[in-house]
Amino acid sequence: MSRLHPFLSLTRHGGQTTRHSADCLAGPAWAAALAVSITLALTGCSTPVVAPSLDLPAKFAAATASEMEPEAAWWEAFKDPVLTDLVRRAMRENRDIKIASERLCAARAGETISRSWLFPSVSGSASGIDHSTGYSAATKAGYPDVKSGGVGLDVSWELDLSGRLRAGASAAQAQALAAEHSVRGVRLLVMSDVASHYFTLVGALRQVDTLRAMSAMQDETLRLVTARQRVGLATAFDVERARADAESARAQIPPLETLAAVSRHRIAVLIGDQAFNAAAIVPSHGDVLVPQPQPGQPATLLQRRPDVLESMAQLDAANARRQQAAAEWFPRLFLGASYGNQGLELNGVGLGAARYTNVAALLTMPLFNAGRTRAINDVAESGQREALLRTEDGIAHALEDVENSLVGLSHERQRSASLQSAVAAADSALGRAQSLYDHGQIDLLPLLDAHRVRLTMRLNANDSNTRLLLDSVQLYKALGGGWQVFEPAPSTVTAAAVHPLS
Repeated sequence: MSRLHPFLSLTRHGGQTTRHSADCLAGPAWAAALAVSITLALTGCSTPVVAPSLDLPAKFAAATASEMEPEAAWWEAFKDPVLTDLVRRAMRENRDIKIASERLCAARAGETISRSWLFPSVSGSASGIDHSTGYSAATKAGYPDVKSGGVGLDVSWELDLSGRLRAGASAAQAQALAAEHSVRGVRLLVMSDVASHYFTLVGALRQVDTLRAMSAMQDETLRLVTARQRVGLATAFDVERARADAESARAQIPPLETLAAVSRHRIAVLIGDQAFNAAAIVPSHGDVLVPQPQPGQPATLLQRRPDVLESMAQLDAANARRQQAAAEWFPRLFLGASYGNQGLELNGVGLGAARYTNVAALLTMPLFNAGRTRAINDVAESGQREALLRTEDGIAHALEDVENSLVGLSHERQRSASLQSAVAAADSALGRAQSLYDHGQIDLLPLLDAHRVRLTMRLNANDSNTRLLLDSVQLYKALGGGWQVFEPAPSTVTAAAVHPLS
């Protein structure tokens, strides 16, 4: 035992017991020192456990009171099978999720390492010596040839008198739980990114179709205005204005095609594929339903948001590290024992084998280290306060995210309703214009203008519908749900069953 001082050891060789420096450590002194260390550990190693103290409202300000919680598989509420398939593929193949899972494996291994210090360590040893010389027999009488061999078993253990090792194990356990919540946060981020880019793709493709129809309408208008100019019924100004409208409609198409391509590329990477395979991502045809999310209660939000859960686990780890630092002030007791068998041969004469036993103990306590122990506690206290502030800030931001998403979604619904009314009015106006044209009461230009107004209203309505879908995804993301659907089997999730200190 390299850390055990020999003055606390008892050694037994082949039935003979030797006590080293017995005068230096009497039995009563040893018992008194052990009693004092245990008393100090039990009475002086209590440290404060901090917890967030923010007030939570009974309901969200931008929502009506509701006991209903948001659905877990929220992407299925859009009734789009392509989106559902993309989300599930991303949960299986996304590289960011796999990276976070590896970090979780490392954190769980670290937890095992920290907890192992609570138990004794057992190791085996074997040794052999063959020391031979060419000296004469007379010389070997004073300097003999030696051959020896032995095997042994060593046991070492630090008794956790002050709770330092237990606090370290608790901190590692909380860190593993934080890593687990980090994986859930990555899952939530990936699934919301897939949905956002999918609806961006759907909206861009819909706008491209509308703009192409508008461009064709403007080209027809330009053709008619040019024909009227030839017969003196229109001016050059009318022709140039029609040409400007046609080119303007055509110029809006490439940026939307770029947006659609970029969204496809991003989705391909999110589902674990590569950008050159993005053409295989074909969205569903038809309108996508905009669901009515249920925000639930603010208190339950804290149980769904992975970032809040992660910060709470980090706070637990900081509380445990604070306890671990406080234990640095108190004594530490080490125990060790060695058992084995050793054989010896001198000048070819075997002396036989003998069993040996060595038991040792060491009690240490800091007396002076130039402020190191105080600095260790200062670091732990500062980390504890920082973790508390981060947790409270995370809770405040989570509530803010939901409020902002609820307000944005509500206002966009109002805008969408107004635009749908405008589209209905434009459709009605187009029908009247078509009827007047069929009866010869107007020429083709007013009819084409009615078509242009209708397509413009549809552009705005499409944009609002896309914003509605994106706002819905943002609200689901703010509510923190969805990761539960892809959780592993309960038997493998051990850290989730731990009650947090905070």
